[in-house]
Amino acid sequence: MFQNFKKYIRNRQLLQDQRRFEEEFYKKAVLSYPPRSVTLTITSYCNNKCIFCSYHSDDAKEVSNVYGLNFKLSLDDFKRIIDMCYQGRVPHVHICATGEPFIHNQILEMMDYCIEVYGTSSVQTNFYRPIFEKNDFYNEIIKRADAISYITTDVLSGDEDQHNELKKGSTYKDVMYAMEYINSKCNIKFKVHLVLTKYNYRHINELIKDIADKKINADLEIVNLHAHCFNEFTSLDSPYMSSDVTIKDALEKAAEYALQRNVALTIPKPFDDKTDSKCGSFWSRFQLWPVKGNDRNRYHENVIMGACNAVVKGNISSLGYIFDYKNIMDLWNNEYFVKYRTMLLNGEYPDSECVNCQSYNVRKS
Repeated sequence: MFQNFKKYIRNRQLLQDQRRFEEEFYKKAVLSYPPRSVTLTITSYCNNKCIFCSYHSDDAKEVSNVYGLNFKLSLDDFKRIIDMCYQGRVPHVHICATGEPFIHNQILEMMDYCIEVYGTSSVQTNFYRPIFEKNDFYNEIIKRADAISYITTDVLSGDEDQHNELKKGSTYKDVMYAMEYINSKCNIKFKVHLVLTKYNYRHINELIKDIADKKINADLEIVNLHAHCFNEFTSLDSPYMSSDVTIKDALEKAAEYALQRNVALTIPKPFDDKTDSKCGSFWSRFQLWPVKGNDRNRYHENVIMGACNAVVKGNISSLGYIFDYKNIMDLWNNEYFVKYRTMLLNGEYPDSECVNCQSYNVRKS
């Protein structure tokens, strides 16, 4: 009975927090609600060298502030962060990595602790087959199906060869096999991300068909590229623009086909469409992520708002270290967050690299 009462009180508080978020978003610099989500990165090790990745692409080496930074989050520190987030009424935490989370030898213990505290867990993976088969991770995931809210993964094209070329490590067949096998045993939701560019928009319908034919329970989320400009694929010539009529037509046809095949599909507006564009990260979330210039021994504590150009190529290397604060709200309203929220409210942007972001909009709201 007491546990049910505690759950009732917490749910009521979470609803109040959400209302305050809706009232204060992009209106106040000091906030009364906690972040809507926190992403925990647990390892830097990866089997891929995706050509668009600012952490592992060979082309990013000379220009990225996050390239090649080695670290591994301990289970004890993971638990400290989860406890801090839960006590701070962060409604959702997501287990991620600058590489492949399932390379971490304690990934299952981490997922289990998140489930113990939150009742649920979500996780990112590239489904690297040798690791999954060696550790029987397919079936370990299936065992936890009722407590996994979703799993995120990348599929960069419906054309197998193109996906493999862009991912450089994982294969299209392995990713599709993993989702198909897991969904043959349970109904876990997958959030499949396709980073849209002028180079890989032609095969979306093939991917939709494959998801439907294999009976994969997936939301296909097509997202725009972070134009980090360290190779042709990540250049400012690569994103989907309003003038790209062929891409617009392909997206419209994909939306129609997805509806026919009962596959949930979201598509982005063009990169240069600044209607209602806002950098809302400072009001909604943060990530624990390594960035050059910070204490190597504290990479796992380092707070950023996301892997945007201001972090990857600019000067925003840290918003503080999480363990320097007694609670989430002290961190959430520290000098860095308040400073950058105030700048944005005044029509200023935190870093010169913000100009190359889809959310950059010089007009004041």
